[in-house]
Amino acid sequence: MTIQHAAVDVVIVGAGAGGGITAMTLAERGLRVVCLEQGAWVIDTDRPHASLDWEWTRQAQWALSPNVRRRKSDYPVETDDSKAFMWNAVGGSTNLYTGTWPRYRPSDFRKGTEHGLAPDWPISYEDLVPFWQKADEDYGISGVAGDPAMPPDQTAFPSRPLPRGENGRLNAAALDKLGWHWWPMPTSIIADPYRGRPGCNNSSACFAGCDIGAIGNTAVTHWPRAIAAGAELRTNARVERVETNDAGRAIGASYIDTQTGQRHFQPASVVVVACNGIGTPRLLLMSKSERFPNGLANSSDQVGRNLMHHTLGFVDMWVDAPTESFMGAIATPIICEEFAETDVSRGFVNGITLHFIRQQGAGFQALGAFSNNRAPWGKGHHEHFRRHFGHGMTILVYGDDLPHPDNRITLSETETDSSGLPAAKLDYKPSENDRRLSDWGLERAVDVARALGAFDVKVNNLRDASGHYRPNAWHLLGTARMGKTADMSVVNAWQQSWDVPNLFIIDGSVMTTGGAINPTSTISALSYRAAENLADRFAIAARGASMLA
Repeated sequence: MTIQHAAVDVVIVGAGAGGGITAMTLAERGLRVVCLEQGAWVIDTDRPHASLDWEWTRQAQWALSPNVRRRKSDYPVETDDSKAFMWNAVGGSTNLYTGTWPRYRPSDFRKGTEHGLAPDWPISYEDLVPFWQKADEDYGISGVAGDPAMPPDQTAFPSRPLPRGENGRLNAAALDKLGWHWWPMPTSIIADPYRGRPGCNNSSACFAGCDIGAIGNTAVTHWPRAIAAGAELRTNARVERVETNDAGRAIGASYIDTQTGQRHFQPASVVVVACNGIGTPRLLLMSKSERFPNGLANSSDQVGRNLMHHTLGFVDMWVDAPTESFMGAIATPIICEEFAETDVSRGFVNGITLHFIRQQGAGFQALGAFSNNRAPWGKGHHEHFRRHFGHGMTILVYGDDLPHPDNRITLSETETDSSGLPAAKLDYKPSENDRRLSDWGLERAVDVARALGAFDVKVNNLRDASGHYRPNAWHLLGTARMGKTADMSVVNAWQQSWDVPNLFIIDGSVMTTGGAINPTSTISALSYRAAENLADRFAIAARGASMLA
């Protein structure tokens, strides 16, 4: 027997950045909103921070990949190609992200015009500026406005920048020596108290989330407001289908209570899917029907295709001077955008950015930091550790990978989640352009190591012994992308399905290209824009006009 709930204006699937922003925006505009989240609230006292074995706990029960954690709220991802990063809970992956907050660049929205190997977005950089500013205010972004590498439209950040420390000071000096641009990294980590949240205590455990709330996790920044405005959030609610009627319109979501096994149906006038670049195509493909035999909203055959991770590589380096690499928020010192734009003389299109990050605690550093440069066991262990610990720095090389239709999410034929629903299957191979871009970027990071006079340098290009590139799939983008026409995209410029007019997708899967930086700032801006437009449509409908025109 299925429990039938009272109809609402909007049902949202997923309580991460996209879902949280949408729920808050719609509820504060007076709409009846229900959000279904297959995970639960994260209790901060359960985080690894207070445990003596916190570094091990972070690598196990709090690992970035669901295939390692294997919690009941997770679903597996069948893949040999990458290590998917996602967290199923209120706040989604903002529970474990590092809060790195740069914006996309104007050129990111017009790659079709620039080089033709990716399509143009149906919107421009300028369309998102007011929504980036709204996101900066609500998350509480720290940083310094006026970066000369970006357009001069960034207003002052709510928080002063976090301390760069010795890590940032040394790397900035090396970049000055090379004549390359650098700027303090904007982050969603506040330096001082802001809207009831405390400032960062520089614990360097950001990859296990923040147990004090200094990181802008939507469970802290958006969901309290959404609930106060009347939004209903149901946790442990695993959606198995978006249901449609004979006219092809969405009528609500069917879900399973993972604690009891009870099935429910939540009817709604509009359905918003906000499950990330893996979960969203998985749900759309599971929602196939006689009218939609290839999956919901998939007449273009683009659902699940064009997966982008970014090309990611690490260069660890160790210098004689102390770097305090175990102190401070992990990803905040500085960013170099010297090579962010396309320069075809390099032998590829798109660009890279260099992110200067810290190496976390003693256990993580002893196990090789980001490049597996492990301290030897037995003889020489203490000497190696004394020489390296507290003297290391890491450069994360971000590359803008090209969207490709064969990089995709489909449904697994062999693996299921704890409710018996098919797992996602992930296939991803970098193009030759992506490989050239990544290798060139790693060479630039080694240039910085030389400028620093590093006594030890290790490069991790994320290729295994057979040469297979297996990136850390921290970013899950493009699998339900927006576009100008229905034949090459899943949603339009307002993130509205071309096929199902009362279905909206509000998460990173709509991104047309990936940029060479972290996407959460831009995902958030897109979410504000789409949610406010949706609220406006309801207001129009209240006056008797069609909200879906």
